[in-house]
Amino acid sequence: MTKVSNRNIPVERWPESLEILRHLAAQTSPIPVRVVARDVSAPEISTRNRLAKLEVQGTVRATRATAVLGPDKQVVCTHYVITQYGRDCVGAASASTSQSSKICARSVFDWASGYATQ
Repeated sequence: MTKVSNRNIPVERWPESLEILRHLAAQTSPIPVRVVARDVSAPEISTRNRLAKLEVQGTVRATRATAVLGPDKQVVCTHYVITQYGRDCVGAASASTSQSSKICARSVFDWASGYATQ
């Protein structure tokens, strides 16, 4: 029996990554890692690592922003927002669920060629 591993597929197609991307796609502004982790019910460190990998792939964009914790307490933390490529990956994953295929392309041409080879 062979074990299926996430290492065999790109990070933007991992089920956990798609859950994060779907959550970010529903947001209207950048949100901090802690909020993302809480909203997807995942450990913060795992979410932080996954977001870093997704940022390398270009599916999310990180920005540094100041958050106010109290009257005299401000911290700078990383906020994430989904990119168009990330939205395309979520859309392709949604489409693939109905077609039982997984295509996540960096361009319309890659996406179309994925359907042509099926």
